[in-house]
Order: sequence, then C-alpha cells, then structure tokens
Amino acid sequence: MLKKLQLKRFKNFKDAELILGPLTLLVGTNASGKSNIRDAFRFLHGISRNYSFAEIFGEKWIEGGVLQWRGIRGGTREVTFDGAKSFAIDVSFSLKEGTDDLKAIYHIEVDLGTNSQAPSLITERLTIAGQEDNFFDAESISSQGQKDLIVKVLNRPVTNRPTPFTPNRPIVSQLAELATDISIEEKAFASIRELAKATLQAFSSMRFLDLNPDAMRLPSIPGQTILGDRGENLSSVLQKICENPESKLALLQWVQELTPMDAMDFEFPADFTGKILLTLIEENGQKTSAISASDGTLRFLAMIAALLGPEPAHFYFFEELDNGIHPTRLHLLLQLIERKVSQRTIQVVATTHSPQLLRLLSSQSLEYASLTYRLSNRSDAQIKRIIDITEAQRVINEQDLARLHESGWLEDAVEFLEDEDTTE
Repeated sequence: MLKKLQLKRFKNFKDAELILGPLTLLVGTNASGKSNIRDAFRFLHGISRNYSFAEIFGEKWIEGGVLQWRGIRGGTREVTFDGAKSFAIDVSFSLKEGTDDLKAIYHIEVDLGTNSQAPSLITERLTIAGQEDNFFDAESISSQGQKDLIVKVLNRPVTNRPTPFTPNRPIVSQLAELATDISIEEKAFASIRELAKATLQAFSSMRFLDLNPDAMRLPSIPGQTILGDRGENLSSVLQKICENPESKLALLQWVQELTPMDAMDFEFPADFTGKILLTLIEENGQKTSAISASDGTLRFLAMIAALLGPEPAHFYFFEELDNGIHPTRLHLLLQLIERKVSQRTIQVVATTHSPQLLRLLSSQSLEYASLTYRLSNRSDAQIKRIIDITEAQRVINEQDLARLHESGWLEDAVEFLEDEDTTE
C-alpha cells in the first residue's frame, strides 16, 4: 500500500505532499493539479515496466506497430514546474519481502536533458525502515564535462558489472535484472534482485481509469480479462465474472442497485469475427446491448468490472468518479468502493467535483480526502488534507461539508490562512 507521495518541481507542484489512505479523494477546481497527481503515479508505473526515462515521458511501441504506453502528458517539456531542468518524486509504501511487511521510501530525481540529450538520472535511492544505510544509492556526478554514475548497495559500491549501469533507466529496474554470473564481489548483492523486484511490484499493479462510453461499447474477444484504461474489453471482463455463479449474482445485485434497470441476466452474443458484446436482460424480457445502454450504466458496469473482475489491480486511479452518475446512486457506488478497500486488497485514488460525494464519505475516508488548490499570489499548486485545514474539523461538525465545498469555503479557508501567515 502506498502511504505518501511527495512532489518537487513536478508539473504545477513546486513542493507538495499527498497523504494516501485506502480511499483517497481529491477535490479542487479545474487546473488545480488533480490530473497531475495521476501523472506522478503513472511515472512510477512506467518505472515498474522497466522503461527508459525517454519511453516513460514519450511513447513505447512494440512489434507490429502497437502502442503499449502513451507517455506522460506534455512530455519532457511540460513535466516540471516553471521550466525547471529536473524534478523529484518520493513515495512511502509498504514493501513485501517474504512474509514481512517493510516500510520503505523510494526517491528519484530526473534531469530532463536537452533536445540532443536523453533524460537521465540525478539521484535515486531506496530506504528501508530500521536499516542504518540506504538499501541502495545512485548518483550521477559530473566531472570535467563527463558524467559518472555511482551505485552503492548498503553503502558498498557495485563494481565490475559485465554490463555497466546506464543513467537513462531507473537503477531499481537494473538491479532487478542483475545477472547470475556476477563477480564474486557482487555475489553478496545477489539477494538485492528480489528486493528490487518487490519495489517494482509495489508500482506495477496499477490501473488508471478515465472511462469513455465509446470504448466500453466496443465488442471484445473472450479471454481479454483486463479492463482497459478507457473501459476497453468491458464485455469480455464481465463475461469472465459471470462464469462464477457467486460473482455473477453479486454483479446482478449491484446493477439492480446502481441503475433503474431490472436486470435479471446477461448475454454475450458474438459477431462474425468472434467478438462478444454485453447485453442486459430485464425481467420483462427486454434486452439492452452495450451499444444502447446509457453512459452512466456503462460507467457503473466498468467500475464494478474493475473491482470485481478476475484480475483486479492493487491500485486504481479513477478520473472524475462521479461523472455520469446520478446523485441518488452515488452512495451505492461509494459503498461498493469503501467495502472493497476495507479488505485491504486494493487501494483507490479518485478525483471528483461532486459536493454530494464529499457528504457521503465515511469518517475513515474523510481522513484522506485532500484539496488541491492554487493561492492567488502564487503560481504553484498545493495539496492539503481537508481535516488539516485549520478549523475545518469544527466547521465540518457544525455544517454540511458538501455545502462548504459548493460555497468555495475550502479554498477561501486556505487563502485566509496564507494571508495570516504572511501577516505574521
């Protein structure tokens, strides 16, 4: 589970910190930075996929001309705050080593390069709680116009590698690939591969869902059991869920609760290419295919498919969780998500503009609801937990949080506090 995300000179954040819980809700006005937080998580996800920095920022194509990775919005030109030449990300998380849960902090700082030079590493390290030395350290040092990359594990240099470390890829992914025929000196470091792999695994099982009704209406081939970022493969994921009678019953119950449809069954008719398309069957026999289903119904189905599907991720980022969802059904969607995250098998970060969603949050989820905002006299964005805003807890106890959000009280409160700090 990810615990904390720190951003320095990343996008519109000069220096900001996001505290993460099982469910983390991000609220704030347009252009306040909510989607930039998503880009930070995607950067970490790109590291877990063993991509180079150029591939993470740009695109990754594989054989056959298939686009495997869409890169970070804006590329290297727009990834830093105010045109800075570098950025840094720190993430605190739980690391699994055997049966032990270790508290870890991963740090990386990246030089964006120039038009003729690829992005490269400045510093990178992994710190494990209880260990005196960093698990590994990497630093790029310039000397006489040349860059040297120094890598240490438990404060001991890693040398004599058959293939030298490259500064154009994260070191943690290179440590995870250490060859078995390393020198005797490096035999002591052989076990670091497993810890490096565990670090990558902490960032690997991520889904970033920005659901698009047109993508969800596309037929899919049976056996495609991972929901795409825009909702691709919805029909085949739901078909897989329905193979298990208990899962199918749970799916039907949620559809009946979340939509006005009296859905009693599902069908998955195939076209002449073998692709299938979801069809909902109501009690009166009426059939509604994914092509005719409403955008809201499809969004509900996609979120259910993501959370209940056969291959769920450990981390989900939902863009505009409330988009297309009727206010009277929001509490049911939130109930589903809070129930799933309470099992501690998945973690959810979601953005929203909905005051209603704030009103419905449980006290446990409210603890991790954060406001992204920009002060009138500053160009950088800030992040603050709502309960950490001075007087917020008292005001929330006396008034409706949804009304406070609607009225702009949250933004006014942080602006007022900034003015007070400046005056003092």
